Amino acid sequence: GNNRWGQSVALCKKDNLFKDAMEYAAESKNAEVAEDLLAYFLEHRAYDCFAACLFQCYDLLHPDVILELAWRHNIMDFAMPYLIQVMREYVSKVDRLEEAENLRISEKKETEYKPVVMESQPQLMLTGPAGFPGATPATTGFNHVGASPAAPAGTYTIPGQMPSYQGYSM
Repeated sequence: GNNRWGQSVALCKKDNLFKDAMEYAAESKNAEVAEDLLAYFLEHRAYDCFAACLFQCYDLLHPDVILELAWRHNIMDFAMPYLIQVMREYVSKVDRLEEAENLRISEKKETEYKPVVMESQPQLMLTGPAGFPGATPATTGFNHVGASPAAPAGTYTIPGQMPSYQGYSM
């Protein structure tokens, strides 16, 4: 596991194969292995290797740790390209988050203030009198089967049409 990566890096350091050591540290995906290699470079004043390792192990490193190491060893010039890249990446992330948040807020405002269609337009009574609550065929003169209650037994009216008029004649 992780110990094998550490052993590989240690062997590379022993043989002065610093490029290979950096590659193994990066492949380990372990921040501790990468930070140990950086400490080795600082102890041996191999500042160019320190700078190269910052990019080789970029995703494993903590920028605050790198800033402190560079400051304590007075090698800010070697760490500055890495720190500039980190700053650019963070600013880009913050910009994208702000855009996403602003978009979310504007979409939320649109949905909050968007009137519901039914509230802004009058309701149309398309169902006719039978659509009123409590309406029955007896109170409306219509039933939903097609037969009129006023029609004599055995007669049939066409569904959807008015029943024949059975009122007073003149």
